[in-house]
Formats: sequence, structure tokens, C-alpha cells
Amino acid sequence: MTTRPSKSPVPMPFLVGAFGVFLLALMDALIKSVAAAHATPQIVFMRFACGLPWAILALAVLRPPMPGREMVRAHLFRGALVVLTAGLFFYALAKLELAEAITLAFLSPLFLAALAALILKEAISPAVMIAIVVGFIGMAIIVAGKVGGGVFDLTRILGIAAAILSAFFYAANLVLLRQRAQTDALGLIVLFQNLFPMLMIAPFAYMVWETPDPRSWVLFAGIGLLGLAGHLCMAWAFARANAGPLGVLEYSALIWGSALGYLAFGEVPSWTTWAGAALIIAACLAVARRQTGR
Repeated sequence: MTTRPSKSPVPMPFLVGAFGVFLLALMDALIKSVAAAHATPQIVFMRFACGLPWAILALAVLRPPMPGREMVRAHLFRGALVVLTAGLFFYALAKLELAEAITLAFLSPLFLAALAALILKEAISPAVMIAIVVGFIGMAIIVAGKVGGGVFDLTRILGIAAAILSAFFYAANLVLLRQRAQTDALGLIVLFQNLFPMLMIAPFAYMVWETPDPRSWVLFAGIGLLGLAGHLCMAWAFARANAGPLGVLEYSALIWGSALGYLAFGEVPSWTTWAGAALIIAACLAVARRQTGR
């Protein structure tokens, strides 16, 4: 008697995770579209201010316990990292092609592996070290594509530097989040991730404030909603599937970024961007494979 092969489970976490990546790429496109009219501190403030009502709604639905002082202190520090991450990345979005900025953000898993070894004392194998080197070679190819040809574009170089630093601070934020996610409720994490950065960036936003027109208000509201929805989709998916396979979904952001960049801004990524992206993604996949024991 032959037995039928067991059916694979419905890949709902992967569908939800992929949808979350798309929402975040769409948020990046909206941020780029308002960058010409508003300064980066104001955009960062509006990103979190417009996301805060949705975070409060999520808090009301999830009803987590009251936070303690130690939790609040930890998330205040996370808030500072989030401000640095968002501010630098939003600046990069204003100065670089959408696909290019997203590609450089892929460096964060490589920074994460290094920081986890330094801060969390996690072992780092020679294979992971090689992967990190390969990833940074990919970054160098992207940079070389912008400084080659005898033309030195300072604006693009600053944009690239901002994207790389943003990836570093995002990795540092993930190290802390990995510690906090073991004990802190999701509703509180989402609330603090919007509230504290908004309060921290508010004085800087006030100094450069330009009253948004109706179009900008709609875009800012969409940025806040897409940011919260994207992160909730990713959190829901990671709670229901292994992190290794889901992590691969992050790289679909390059596809969405390239498509949105072309449709909305007429951007066509150069061959150096694609070549650098291939090395960075390969390096990140190698790190994920070693860390999941595959």
C-alpha cells in the first residue's frame, strides 16, 4: 500500500511576510516623494507621528501589561537608535536611487553578525567572516560605480555614507530588539518604537518645519500606516515560521524598489548596483545559512 506524500502546510507566514516587505518598500517610495519638499528631520517626525495613532490602536487591541522602568530605559535607547537609523536612511532615499538605497540597507545582516559577536558574545565562524568581507566588496562595487568616470558627486557619496551608517545602526537596534523581544510585549514594542523616536526628533523637526500641503499630509499618513502595517506583518510572520527562510524575503525589497523607482521616478539601476547587490545578497544568505545550521 502506497502512502500519499504529506501536503506542505499553507505558506501563510511567507505570504504575509512578503506582503510586509512590499508595504515597507512602498513606504520608502512615499518617503522619497516627499523628500524634495521637506527636510529629513520633519519627515522622520511625521513618519512616527502618523504611525503613533495606529500604534495606540494596536496597543488597545493587544492589551499588554504595564511596562517597568527597566523596559522603558531600554526602549529609550532603542528610540535613539531608531532615530539615527530612520534619519540616515531617509536622507539616503532623498539622494540616491530607490533600489540603490535599499541595496545598501541589505548590509545590516552583515553588521548584525559582527555586532552579535561583539555584544552578545555569539561565535562567528571563518565562513561568516568571509561572507562579511564579500558583502563589503559588493558595497565597494556600488560606491565605485558612483565615483568612477572622473566625476565626483559629493551628494551621492554622502547619500551612500548615510545608507551604510543607517544599516549599521539598524543592526545595533536589532541586537537590542533580540534581547527585548524575549520578554517585552509586542504592543509595547510597537508603541515605544513610534513614541520615543517622535519625541526625540521633535525639536529638530520644529527648527526646519514647513507646513505640509494637502498632498503631503496624505503621503505622511500613508507613510505612517504603511510603516506600522509592514512591521506588524513581519512580526506576525516571524512569530509563525523560522527566521532563516523568512529572512530571504527581505531581498524581494530590491525587486519592489527597482519597480517603484522606475514607475514613480524613472530610475534605472546601473550594472554596478546590480553586481554589488548580488554580492551583498549572497553574503547575507551565506550568513543566514551558517547561523541556522543549514
